[in-house]
Formats: sequence, structure tokens, C-alpha cells
Amino acid sequence: MSGLRFLIISFLLNTKKIIAKKIIWLGLVSLFVAVALGGRFVHSETPILVISAGVFYNPSSPFETSISSFLNESVSGTSFIEFVFYDDMDELLRDVALGRVECGYVLNANIENAQSGDFAGIVTVIVSERTIVTPILNDIVASAILRASVEDITRDSLAALFGENDELDYFVAWQFSAYNQMDIFMVPTFRGEHGRAYEITQSPTTQIAARALHGLIGLTLLILSMFCAGMFIEERQADLSTALRAHKKLGLYDISLWLSAFAAMFVIGSAGLLAIALFAPNIINSASSAVAALAIYSAICALLLTLCARFLKNAGLIQSFGLFLVILNIFFGGALLDLVEISDSLANLQRLFPLFWYIEMSL
Repeated sequence: MSGLRFLIISFLLNTKKIIAKKIIWLGLVSLFVAVALGGRFVHSETPILVISAGVFYNPSSPFETSISSFLNESVSGTSFIEFVFYDDMDELLRDVALGRVECGYVLNANIENAQSGDFAGIVTVIVSERTIVTPILNDIVASAILRASVEDITRDSLAALFGENDELDYFVAWQFSAYNQMDIFMVPTFRGEHGRAYEITQSPTTQIAARALHGLIGLTLLILSMFCAGMFIEERQADLSTALRAHKKLGLYDISLWLSAFAAMFVIGSAGLLAIALFAPNIINSASSAVAALAIYSAICALLLTLCARFLKNAGLIQSFGLFLVILNIFFGGALLDLVEISDSLANLQRLFPLFWYIEMSL
């Protein structure tokens, strides 16, 4: 039998053996369903947790209305913090007591003192026993008040030095208008692999979801490759290796096994990518990069299967160390987070895991 014919027949037989295992079909269906459910959950506009804070203000006051606008603007990029505005003090007190809002902020009658730089006693904070995140909300409210008053403070400070005049008022108004148009305030950046820094184009929730869903695909392929490796190890124990070596076909057989495993892993992984494309397309930055990353990772998983089948003498070793390998990949494979955010030592360790590179290439 020619080498090419043997390679083709061996590839077909090994492929048949792999797809005949129920665990392969179970893995394919389960991966698609799990990623689809995860994608629907991530794609949903309903946040996991919403922190509401009440604000009592006078809507007829331009300054207080400006503060409320800045409060809404400050949380416009988040889905888990919101401000609820009240014109009834009793209603605000009741909602705080019942836990409907985290806490309440009352803009006192002297709130306009902030325009002259006097911030003493201008806000009253109402809390309950359930209140736990007031420090964070305090900073947001303080920032909104400062943004609403900083132009007046600046104008008064310059007027004290140079005297009041229309040109000075125009200059201050023009500068702050330019600042707002340029949006020169803080822009979040992410320090990733090799210290590169770039602007965040996705929300933190989307970033975590992308890692988790791609990590789920990678872990599924790793687990299935170990299950299949046990089958081929047992096959080798039945003197198959001796027969193949005698006919000088062992190398071709290993190549066919790798090709069969690669095809199976790539098809299963593609089911996961399809689920992401259908149910959470917002977490895919580049379809070509995701497919290329899957192809490379599938090739590595297929190589792992082939090496285990070639050199391991006992399928029990897979069962003994397989779970340990999966756990290591969960923690160091980047499925949860990039460990460079924790320490450089852990970041160096995670680079040893192919799953980490698969996720990095897919993001």
C-alpha cells in the first residue's frame, strides 16, 4: 500500500473513531449551548447589579440642574450605577429606609455657595444599615458639584486678580467650552502583554466575558483531546505500534492521527465561535484573528493528543493528571483575567500555557 493511500485511509479511520465517541458530540452540543447562553447573558442590556443613589434637588435652580446633568453624564458609561432624582424629601427618605436606593443626597439650600468655592455643609447624605458603597458615590457626587462650579470659581479667582470685565468672562467661558469639546478628561487605558498600553474599546464586563467564553472553548478542546488520547493509548497497547513500525508506517499513522484530531478540535471549536458570533458578536474584535487563533490552538491540542498516544504507556496517567492540567489552565490560562494585572511573576508563568495565547490572540 502506498504511503499516500495509507495516510488517507488511516486519517478516515481515526476520524471515524473520534466522531464515534459520544463525548465528542456531547462536547460539541454542550459547548454551543453554554457559549450561546453565556453570550445571551452578556449581550443582554440588563446589568448583573445596579446601585441606585437618590438625589433631592430643586429642578428650578439652574445650578442644581447643572449638577444633576453632570451626575447623569458621569455614570453614562456604566450600567451598574444610576442616580434617581427626587423632588419629594419624604419619598427619598422612605426609599433609603426600604433599601430601594443605596443612599440619598440632599442638595441643601446653601448649595450655591459651591460657586464661590465654599463647599462646607452643602450636601447632606442619608444612609441606612444596607448602605455599603457610599465612599464611591460620594466621589461621584463631589466631582459633579466641582464640575458645575469650577467655571464660576475660576472666573471669580481671575477677577480678584485682574478685576472684573467682559473680556475676562468671555475668555473663561471660551476656555471651558474648548475643554469640554476636546474632552480632555481621563481616558482609561489598559496595560497588557509586554507593557503595551491602549485605550479600552470595550467595557470591563465585555472584556471579562470575552475571556470567559474563549476560555470555555479552549478548555473544552483541551478536555476532549485528553479523553480521546486515552482511547488511542489503549489502541497502541494492542501491539498496533509494533505492526506499524514493522511496516514502516508509524510516522504516517501519527500524522494521520494529528490531522484527524485537528479536524475534530477545529470543528468543535468553530461551533463555539459560531455561538459567539450569533449571540455575542460585540465581543469579537476580528473574525479572522479568532479563526486563526482557533486553528493554531486546535493544532496544539491535536499535537498533545498525538504525543500522549505515542509516548504514554498507560491511559490512567491521563486520568490522574488531566484534571490537574485543566485546573492549571483555568488559573493560568487567562480564562479569568490577564495575570499581568497582579504580578510580573504570574504573568511570566501564564505565558507557558497555550490557552493564554489562544485567548490573547482572540481578543
